[in-house]
Amino acid sequence: MNMTIRILLLLAITVCITVAQRPISQRCICRKVRVKNFGLKSVEDVQIVPPSPTCDRMEIIVSLKNGMRYCLDPKIKIVQSLLNSLMNKSVPTAVPSPTNAIPSDN
Repeated sequence: MNMTIRILLLLAITVCITVAQRPISQRCICRKVRVKNFGLKSVEDVQIVPPSPTCDRMEIIVSLKNGMRYCLDPKIKIVQSLLNSLMNKSVPTAVPSPTNAIPSDN
């Protein structure tokens, strides 16, 4: 083989190895975010996915009562108000009292 071809082949292999070892940072759940408005009453579930090694951004996935799921942009004001209202919503928790937790053998 010609020396130039060997150098080009070595360079091509080096580039391929470098690209293959580069971390993939855009394997996010959300490819597009929804911009349209929807009512808070139609929201059934909200999932907040923090940034991770596979996706470098926070993702907010909303499930609506009609079964549709949408990704929302956390920077939009209406999404921030949705998150604030959900965080402020008090969820009653059922904690058993110590007398009811363990049945007695009386």
